[in-house]
Amino acid sequence: KAALQDALRGRCERAGHGDRASVVQTWMEAVLTTPLPSLGASLPQLPTRLTEMEFWMPCESLAATAVDALCTRHLLGARPRPPLAQRTLHGMLMGFADLVFEHDRRYWVLDYKSNWLGDAGTAYDRDALEAAMAKHRYDVQAALYLLALHRLLRARLGKNYVPEQHLGGALYFFVRGIDGPCKGEYALPADDAMLELLAELDRLLDGAAAVSC
Repeated sequence: KAALQDALRGRCERAGHGDRASVVQTWMEAVLTTPLPSLGASLPQLPTRLTEMEFWMPCESLAATAVDALCTRHLLGARPRPPLAQRTLHGMLMGFADLVFEHDRRYWVLDYKSNWLGDAGTAYDRDALEAAMAKHRYDVQAALYLLALHRLLRARLGKNYVPEQHLGGALYFFVRGIDGPCKGEYALPADDAMLELLAELDRLLDGAAAVSC
């Protein structure tokens, strides 16, 4: 704890905000000790964690419009969202997932968000979080991150991999909203709709090799 406080204080001072170090320390402690509603556990209580998981997924031809249509159909209900730019990817799809972890024998991906949605915790209710998810197209990000995790688990566990049992879903942790009604969490569980989406995305990538990490 002391090492973390020293590191945070040093970062604040280097950024010219040394007078706010104690506020940042208090906030960070709250982030680390707040249980995520979907898990009933805080971040330090997760036994198996992998930070900044890099993934590469080869694809022959991936049209953004097709990905857009799938995510719009399966995620965030009827929430309107801006369309993705029309482009087609040939080659490799890569990214970094903030955190991949195991909890109760299920695997999840988590992404931290620092979006400002209002001064009070009440501004971070489920409707506001979902609106932010749609506005910034975090639904697409979540789908691709989960697809990478899905492929990784399939490669590592082989025939023992059962998505309905092993895949937890994607959690978006809006850290400015930890004192709000949702504790800053917006969850996209690996339910039937998500698993159907992943299967269709898998086919869109045209049977490319399993993800490498």
